Amino acid sequence: MTNRRFSAGTFAAWILPFLLAAALLLGAPTVEPRTALAQSAEQCADQLIFDPNKGAFLTSDILFLPTQEGANCYAWQMFVAMNWPVNPGWPATPALAGEPDRTASVAEWGVPSSPTSPITSVPVWGSFKAAEDIFLPNAAQPTGWGVQEPPPSECRSDKMIFGYPQESVRVLSAISKNAVNSAHRFNLSSGTRDTVSQEIMEATGGWLTDQDGKLVFFQRAVGKAEFDYIVENNLFDAADQLRVATNQDGQHPKGLSLPRGGMLRAPPSDPQPQEELGAFEIKAAWRILTGEPEMFSRYMTTVAWLKRPDTGQCTQEVVGLVGLHIIHKTDTFPDFIWATFEQVDNVPGGSGSPPVNGYSFNNPDCTGPDCTPNQPRIECDGNTCQDLYPRDQPVQVDRSQKTPNDLVELNSSVQQKIASLTGGKSVFQYYELVNVLWDQSPSSEPTLEPGAGATVPLRYGTFQSEGNLPVANTTLETYIQSRSCDACHASATIAGSETLASDFSFLFEDADSSKAPHLVEQVKRFAGQSK
Repeated sequence: MTNRRFSAGTFAAWILPFLLAAALLLGAPTVEPRTALAQSAEQCADQLIFDPNKGAFLTSDILFLPTQEGANCYAWQMFVAMNWPVNPGWPATPALAGEPDRTASVAEWGVPSSPTSPITSVPVWGSFKAAEDIFLPNAAQPTGWGVQEPPPSECRSDKMIFGYPQESVRVLSAISKNAVNSAHRFNLSSGTRDTVSQEIMEATGGWLTDQDGKLVFFQRAVGKAEFDYIVENNLFDAADQLRVATNQDGQHPKGLSLPRGGMLRAPPSDPQPQEELGAFEIKAAWRILTGEPEMFSRYMTTVAWLKRPDTGQCTQEVVGLVGLHIIHKTDTFPDFIWATFEQVDNVPGGSGSPPVNGYSFNNPDCTGPDCTPNQPRIECDGNTCQDLYPRDQPVQVDRSQKTPNDLVELNSSVQQKIASLTGGKSVFQYYELVNVLWDQSPSSEPTLEPGAGATVPLRYGTFQSEGNLPVANTTLETYIQSRSCDACHASATIAGSETLASDFSFLFEDADSSKAPHLVEQVKRFAGQSK
């Protein structure tokens, strides 16, 4: 790993000036180089952009040289941009979804109005389109970009938390990574009947309960470029997914291919339109912090409606962000760059010191058979699953992969930078980059796309990460930390197919069909037999 990083990074940074000088001497046209490689933690922290009016704030592609150091720094830049407050004109003006508040200063970023109050602003990614609002029962047309859905009818006024600004209250539909469409109630990714609440389920292994005995809720959302692509191609209907993936209409030779951000050689002079940024997908994990205001100053918080499908109970809660995946498809990363972040108090072994209030998902003093780390909550046999533990029993979680020293150093440097810029008040100084997965050398084909009829597993090259470790989040992949993102996502398929690729996204499996119900007829029939 060390040799690879030297040859791709340090050597590239050393030789590039000589190549440019030679090109000038020979009279050959030159291409403006990307910005300087962040070769140290201090350089990355100094290069991060905290001004949403600058073109480098959120870009269509990486501006650093494509090395592990550059990928790590780009991940932190995406974290800054995605967690910047959204334009306050949203949701009254839906078109402003995904647009950062360009009047906000870094001194205010992630700073609650008081240490015991939740944050009243919504982050940029919080205005993205929720997956469950795209893939609707009977493949209904989704509402437009930025249109916020009302709370479910079960969420009554007597379950509201009073005293918080209305703009801080959001609907957290809390759908997990392997959620299913409510029309067929079948878990396509695991092949089992949806017998357990998907709103509280991880990709595999079941739910996650914190040390307070409270369930963690999950959320998935997509950016505007991907949402527009889905709507323009009717991909919320399984029949149209099949049409596009196999190029049945002769209009889609690339197959189902999500938009990628264009390559950049220099920072844009102005912010890029969202349509040019390429596909973004977000996955988030939230823990309930209601009644614990002393914790608010360490978390990205919001007030949200949470509905427990297993009990039907819907309540308004203060929740804190504990895990965040950001994946982005770009010209440099046609198979996405995969970055994952956590709150530092989750488990031991990260960038933070032992928290005063204890770890969120680990009890260092836990003893006995129930304290074995990372034990799945459910066991499935064929079409049935059974609970192995009560849902209010805390899950003992540890980090299976030790955080590489380079990332510990980088996280510390960025955290100190954030603290310095915000007077030590920003909640974001308590978040850490777990790792970044990226493809150093994807296929050299000039028009790299899945292609018509592309089948799984979809692979363009060889992924790598800091320390060459599996990339997993303790709150989003608690029970499968030995596997990296690509190990699963390379096999993501369209709805109703076990073979046709969906460009690394599992979201498409949730689609129903109004045009060709037979595509999901099998799962509907199975669901009916299993009731």
